[in-house]
Amino acid sequence: MKTLFRFAALFCASTAAYAGCGSTFCSVNTHWDTQGLVNDQGLRMDVRYAYAKADTPMVGSRKVAKPAATDPLFVAPGTEVENQRTINQILNVDLDYTLNSSWGVALDVPLVMRDHSHQLSDPLAANVGYAQKSFSQLGDIRVVGNYKFDSADNQSGSGIRFGLKLPTGSTTQEMVAGTLMEAGMQPGSGSTDAVIGAYYHQTLHSSPWGWFASGQFQTALTTRNGFRPGNDLALDVGANYALAPALTGLVQLNAHFKERDSGTAINVNTHTGGYSLNLSPGMSFAVAPKTKLYGFVQLPLYQYANANIDPALPFGQLTATWAMSVGLSHHF
Repeated sequence: MKTLFRFAALFCASTAAYAGCGSTFCSVNTHWDTQGLVNDQGLRMDVRYAYAKADTPMVGSRKVAKPAATDPLFVAPGTEVENQRTINQILNVDLDYTLNSSWGVALDVPLVMRDHSHQLSDPLAANVGYAQKSFSQLGDIRVVGNYKFDSADNQSGSGIRFGLKLPTGSTTQEMVAGTLMEAGMQPGSGSTDAVIGAYYHQTLHSSPWGWFASGQFQTALTTRNGFRPGNDLALDVGANYALAPALTGLVQLNAHFKERDSGTAINVNTHTGGYSLNLSPGMSFAVAPKTKLYGFVQLPLYQYANANIDPALPFGQLTATWAMSVGLSHHF
């Protein structure tokens, strides 16, 4: 069964003064038309919701205890202590238009919903403070083209993806009045990024099985406000299986690599980045001939969070133990 569904990478990378406050991400491959699961020409729309809660600190591949706001390593009272949590949610609207058998273009419009809280250090426990901020803002829009190479075998296909992430998201959200939230927690990065990738997919002859492999790289071309997001690489392999005429199961292995953020602005922190290997099982159900309902869960098999550049500050980045997404897709 050819099933249409899409799942978005959760925009969750975020940083802090002495620890990463949410360096979790959901890295399920989102490009189902490049996996042989979508062949119809015309317009498709996908609306989906994704969720991850980052509240587990890690240094390298080890889980560590949350820092205490009274720790003497926090020399200055009022220092941000990332020992609470970051709830990352995103609502995506994707519009994909297939022009012909070779060319297509996709527009991804995200609404970023983030709720972050941390403590403020003080040597005296009675004086420890608390700060919390939540927002719902337009994120960075992506425009990506897809070119499929000619193939004499209609059971397989390959192609390339290329496009831009545009700086449409706000970079001026404040944690408290007069103090910017950290650059990695803003709805947008302020950068224009190049996106390039390649893929191959195959449906096994006379079999309900299909599989794919893909890679995608993203890097900032231009930056502003003294912030440069780290380069991002995603490598994916997966399979789909037709369980019933209206029901398809899917599983993926997703490897994700992200470099440290960098920059000169006061709200930039380099305690970000890392890599992970994730298992992502999912299901899709055809509720109507042109409409699919889907859901995914992502579980980390291995996580590595970069340590602080300063070895005297051994605090971890907050990571999530799982992530999920649900959505509805329709072909016009």
